[in-house]
Amino acid sequence: MPTSSQALFDDGDDVSFVAPTLGPLPGIRPFSVLRTDLGPWRDRRAAWNDLGLASRTGREHATTYASRGKFAEKYLTSINGGLSTFDPVLAEVLYEWYCPERGSVLDPFAGGSVRGLVAGNGGYRYTGIDLSPSQVDANEDQAADWAARDLLAAKPRWILGDAADVLPDFATGAYDYVMTCPPYHNLEKYSDHPADLSAMRWKEFTEAYREIIADSVRCLAEDSFATWVVGEVRNSAGIIRGLIPLTIAAHEAAGARLYNDAILMNTLGTTPMRLGNQWRASRKMGRHHQYVLTFVKGDPKCATARLAEVAP
Repeated sequence: MPTSSQALFDDGDDVSFVAPTLGPLPGIRPFSVLRTDLGPWRDRRAAWNDLGLASRTGREHATTYASRGKFAEKYLTSINGGLSTFDPVLAEVLYEWYCPERGSVLDPFAGGSVRGLVAGNGGYRYTGIDLSPSQVDANEDQAADWAARDLLAAKPRWILGDAADVLPDFATGAYDYVMTCPPYHNLEKYSDHPADLSAMRWKEFTEAYREIIADSVRCLAEDSFATWVVGEVRNSAGIIRGLIPLTIAAHEAAGARLYNDAILMNTLGTTPMRLGNQWRASRKMGRHHQYVLTFVKGDPKCATARLAEVAP
């Protein structure tokens, strides 16, 4: 197992840097509410999708609350296949805002291909870790296709394994940026693997989650940022579990302080269709946002000095 991020990329290939395919990022500013429903964001997402993103490939075996029942069969599966996908524009802006040019990116919960492909397109050296062989194979197939079409300035890498087992072999401070989207407990269940956080009970989930956060912070270079995109979940009684405060507390215990918090406002999608019965029966609001939590290890001014100039 490589002990530094550099070793992950020294494979004998001479990959020359080229400019990102889509050119400068237009009209998206670092406000604390990120509006994915506005024109600049929608247009940029369409441009990414036109390049050919297939993030759900490799997750056909996953199950979600949105894939069960008659309502799901009639509405949800036909709209989104029952699975969440990571927004390529969010990946793009986070790399631009928080990662040094051509920097190394660690993603302990890689999932689909989006974060790796967007990183590679922008010249960032991405390492993702995932438990699923079919997911890693699908991601690598997509990366090979993008490379064949000259869409990658750097080759993304995916490592098959449990982040709790893989991360301890990485050198302290090996990565310039950590960016990930962990399982939201059992909101989507990806497998029955004993190390899969989405299949764990809450107590076991929290213990494994803290351990992986601690090791990801250790792998992060001093004076650097880390971003976790997370959403809340409820227990069987409908009470919010507190995944957000858990994420913050685990980072602070590991030596990374919360620096920016933003709301990612997603499109409404099927939320209006689901809201009526849900609200009447239990007063549960229609959730269509996620939290974008950015932490800093070390001095935020020194961390900022490592980054390229970005207009606000």
